Amino acid sequence: MSIGYRGADVVVAGGGVAGFCAAIAAARAGADTLLVDRNGFLGGMFTGGNMTVLNCPPAGGIGKEIVDALAADGCAKRCPDDPPNYPIFHYAAEYSTMNVVYDAEMAKILLFRIARQAGVRLLLHSFVTGAVVEGSRVTGFMVANKSGAQLITGKVVVDATADGDIAADAGATFRKGQTEKGILFAMTMLVRLSHVDWPKVSEYSKTDYGLDRAIAAAIARGELPYYKPRERNMVNYWGHARPELSHLLHEDGALLWGGTVEEVDGTKVDDLTRAEVEAREQLISELTFLRKHIPGFGAARIESTGTIGVRDTRHIVGEATLTGKDILARRSFPDGVAYNVKGGFPANDIPYGCLVPRDVDGLLVTGNCISVIPGSTEMGFQLGSFNNLKDIPTMWTIGEAAGAAAALSVRIGAEPRALDPAIVRHHLFAQGALLAPDRVAEQEGAPMPSGRTARAYYEAVLADMTAHWRRMGEVE
Repeated sequence: MSIGYRGADVVVAGGGVAGFCAAIAAARAGADTLLVDRNGFLGGMFTGGNMTVLNCPPAGGIGKEIVDALAADGCAKRCPDDPPNYPIFHYAAEYSTMNVVYDAEMAKILLFRIARQAGVRLLLHSFVTGAVVEGSRVTGFMVANKSGAQLITGKVVVDATADGDIAADAGATFRKGQTEKGILFAMTMLVRLSHVDWPKVSEYSKTDYGLDRAIAAAIARGELPYYKPRERNMVNYWGHARPELSHLLHEDGALLWGGTVEEVDGTKVDDLTRAEVEAREQLISELTFLRKHIPGFGAARIESTGTIGVRDTRHIVGEATLTGKDILARRSFPDGVAYNVKGGFPANDIPYGCLVPRDVDGLLVTGNCISVIPGSTEMGFQLGSFNNLKDIPTMWTIGEAAGAAAALSVRIGAEPRALDPAIVRHHLFAQGALLAPDRVAEQEGAPMPSGRTARAYYEAVLADMTAHWRRMGEVE
């Protein structure tokens, strides 16, 4: 069997949320860049995953560029007037006024355009099969596609596979799951609905906020067999028969968290297969309930279903690790190269060491698999930092940092772990990815509907989370 070959200065494995930004940042920093993805499109959950809602507008960098370009074409908009007036449990809070909705299909086209303009070379429909290692240094990876097996080599490799596939195969140490039982977040399938009459839904919700009475009655009748009421000490994410956001880009659109499957591992193909099947059974149960019992959903129909959303698997152990206590304390780091974005403003730094695997050279990790503690600061089995970081606006910042660092490592001929984070920070500030203090203050001072600032809102949330984990004995 013949083996094909492709090489570049920087090779990025995975063209999802973080990987896309890594490739763009590397190419714009002057590196010959090759981006490899298993799909026929770029953007991962941002596009093919059907997310269609950002929890806040990006504050800067490539993420802001993406949203601004979509908005300029009428393909994205802020929703400050939607919640908290609509009956959406997950987003029924003042914080939801920061939401941005967008057209995922138009975003696919935009990402290709940005990649072409940046000079990024693409290799799509190619699945990573393993790392190529010389000693303790990653020099590339193997892929399989319709042309057969191919060797991909780079001076620096960026693992943006979400699961840390290359890093793990190269021997990097990783964490997986919460507590000694290794409990993973549930997987969810996102469903876009159309033909929803939102004025009717809103009118009904005045007497049944959150759809709670209708859901309780349906459970009593056995009509929602998959539904679980939310509890703070349960697996992160849960089955629920509620639309996530009232208006999408079009007035009759809704995003439905259509199915939530527990006890599945995104690194196991049998689990992924089961989750794809079970989630669709669940979404039909939830949609049937909405059509039957909630005014405004009688004519609702499915526009599209995404692939199953895998939230977390491996987290590579890096030179630094972000903890849940760091999040609660809003800790700053001198080597901060990305933001944990909440409410549209930088809430926490993400240190450069979280992107650098402790055990292998020639490699940076980005996206879901960076060095963090699994779990959440809000709920679940373990006080962790990961859940705070997995939203798309934050992942954009992590990806841009990884790509810039990879290009700078190539430029000066240094291993990523030997690269001075100050150089990366200087570059990111120049690109508008990191914000100067006056811009941070502007973001934090954004007014919420109640009149309090975004910072005051988030600090109240942090106080509540801190009190919860203090009761659980996790913080003093």
